[in-house]
Amino acid sequence: MKKKILKMMLLIASVLLVLFGIITLQMLGRIRDILTENSKKTGEKVEEYSDQAMGDQITERLRDTTLGCAYVLNNTFEDFSGTVVMIADSATDIYSNPDRYGRAIVDIPQKSDIGKSMGQFLYAPDVDIQSEDIREELSMLGNLQGSMLAMYSHYPNLGAVSIGTETGIMLLAGPVLSERWDSSGNYGFLDARTRPWYADAKAAGRAVFSDITADYDTGMLAIMCGAPIYRDKEFVGVAGAGMYLEGIESLMMNARLSDAGNSCIIDGNGKIIFSSRDQGELKIQNILGGEDSSNSRLKTLAENAVKGKNGLELLEVDGENCYVAYYPIETVGWSLISIIPEKTVLVPKEKLIESLSESRSRELVEVQRVTRKALFVILALIVAMGILVFFVANMVSSSLVKPVELLTDKVQKLEGDQLDFEWEIDTKDEVQKLATSFGLMTERMQKYISDIQSVTAEKERIGTELDLAVKIQTSMLPHEFPPFPTRKEFEIFAKMEPAREVGGDFYDYFFIDDDHLCLVVADVSGKGIPAALFMMISQTIVKSCAMLGKSAAEIITKTNEALTTNNQTGMFVTVWLGILEISTGNMSCVNAGHEYPAIKRADGVFELFKDKHGFVIGGMEGIKYKEYSLQLSHGDKLFLYTDGVPEATNSKNKMFGTDRMINSLNRDPDASPEDILKNVRDDISDFVKDGVQFDDMTMLCFVYR
Repeated sequence: MKKKILKMMLLIASVLLVLFGIITLQMLGRIRDILTENSKKTGEKVEEYSDQAMGDQITERLRDTTLGCAYVLNNTFEDFSGTVVMIADSATDIYSNPDRYGRAIVDIPQKSDIGKSMGQFLYAPDVDIQSEDIREELSMLGNLQGSMLAMYSHYPNLGAVSIGTETGIMLLAGPVLSERWDSSGNYGFLDARTRPWYADAKAAGRAVFSDITADYDTGMLAIMCGAPIYRDKEFVGVAGAGMYLEGIESLMMNARLSDAGNSCIIDGNGKIIFSSRDQGELKIQNILGGEDSSNSRLKTLAENAVKGKNGLELLEVDGENCYVAYYPIETVGWSLISIIPEKTVLVPKEKLIESLSESRSRELVEVQRVTRKALFVILALIVAMGILVFFVANMVSSSLVKPVELLTDKVQKLEGDQLDFEWEIDTKDEVQKLATSFGLMTERMQKYISDIQSVTAEKERIGTELDLAVKIQTSMLPHEFPPFPTRKEFEIFAKMEPAREVGGDFYDYFFIDDDHLCLVVADVSGKGIPAALFMMISQTIVKSCAMLGKSAAEIITKTNEALTTNNQTGMFVTVWLGILEISTGNMSCVNAGHEYPAIKRADGVFELFKDKHGFVIGGMEGIKYKEYSLQLSHGDKLFLYTDGVPEATNSKNKMFGTDRMINSLNRDPDASPEDILKNVRDDISDFVKDGVQFDDMTMLCFVYR
């Protein structure tokens, strides 16, 4: 039987070797022809599709660049307008509540002041500057000199910041210019009521941007923003500021993809007001002004841009096909247009085709060389394979081949969750051992899959419950700002960042009655879900006790009694609680083992207020807490926090500390509560960098107005 198998295998092997040689030679020839033909077709296809591919890439970049530059310009104008509105709102508050503010001196500048940035008094020709009413009004507005000068220093392209009034006076913040005096040395008049920005804001009753005009003093082109000022509901003046167009032009030039590209800005009337070209169809002109425009497609694009639309088109500009992208600058009603010639897109294609042709020539030479070499290698392989077949055939027997094939067939059928493996033959050799190993392996895989399914289901259940816990905790904390829009006596902003999905810190603020506001910041011992549960219980008890109208000390005492009852977990809470009598500014406070608060008086900076600490709540029964009084005045600020702020730790195991926290608060102590919290959080992030947040982080800032 073995000889028959050997002879049969040798005969079959010989026939196969001959067929292999013939087929291989034919295939080599065919491969050579296919490679040559494919190389030619590839070049043609590359040439056919490269236009579209490169065009898509360039136009996508053009669209993204235009959108990005328009977004930056729009944000610049929104930020600029918002600052002007803030100045106007502050002036409205001064006019409506003059008794809340002091008086500041604002004098007419002297020639010795030229070049200094300061508050300046200007007036119309019909104003009696010695009038007591005029001097009183000017001294009230003088409270805003600091804010106006801060705005001027914030915007590098700002001309000046000013407040003009119906009485004909004007408070201006910025550098004193020599143009303020005439050739005879007389101080010049300036009537804000005649300026477009004043008239536009007065007519609109809201913040508006005026058309581009020449600056009154320097003659430089600028765009003005004005916002109305009221005494209660009576119009009394306008806060305004002008931004020179040089900075806007530099932002516009960023929209160009290359030196061959161009960009421009059109206003709401279809007029090109900025352009990188000084001639041709993109020069400064009104695209929609002429009815006989020869470029109707460019005119249609301008009409779409004026309507606030955006898009990308291929059209002819100055006799040359160009890709044109446009996007609105919504705040001022302008649109940014970016252009790149089509030929700029096609230049890389020409170079690609040339390189591809050279590569194809080299490829053909290499194919011919490899084909000749392959012929010799194949002949050698045929001889070697013939010798090898003789020895292999002599060693193969049916007893080995059949079990191997059977085992292979069974293994190939193992897929998906079908892992049942059965082996009925006992070959008493290595094949039997291999089959046994496969059987054991499939059993382990089935158990492993079952375990994975169970673990995955449990993990999904826990994740769902944890997501619900996050939503519940988030809803327990106040999160809408401003929280009491109708109450102007104070400002509040607060934020809590848990170290895990949920945390043990909490803050709260609520009215006990119309004249008493309660502020709370607390830190539960521990982290995660246990701390979050204890936190919600503590917050509920504190608020319930406070609403009974008790004093600050009684609230904390009652809360401690409630928490220590059956407190088998040993958890406790540090709390700072204050009750503010809004009409007087008197605040009664209790500190139960919490961090020292930081206070900024109206004319000072933030400092730690080292109040007397009581024992933590929930830790021991029978504790009596004492309160202390804190008198707040107009403009005073209170900063409350948990230990997660000063104990934030970087990768070198160094803590942020209270000194760095106070420095962060004083980086801009006059900022809004939201910005103050942002300054502290940004400094913590810069300090910690890649460090892990180990503790919950809670901050609250309160401003008494």
